[in-house]
Amino acid sequence: MTDEELILYFEHAKLPETLRLDRATTQFNVQETVKRNLETMIADPRDHRCRHRLKRIAEAIERPYDGPEIPRF
Repeated sequence: MTDEELILYFEHAKLPETLRLDRATTQFNVQETVKRNLETMIADPRDHRCRHRLKRIAEAIERPYDGPEIPRF
């Protein structure tokens, strides 16, 4: 996804409070996180970390993780 596509996607996406990204990662405060990462992406076009995080969140919204959690001992 390009920067413009990410911005448009998150303008219209219905964001949950908490989102399970994968087996080991749960993203809390999704709305705050998306806003902060979009601001960072716009401010610094060379920063690839925020794009990666936004793409992971978008993928998790489209296809939520429904597998088992990591076992706790």
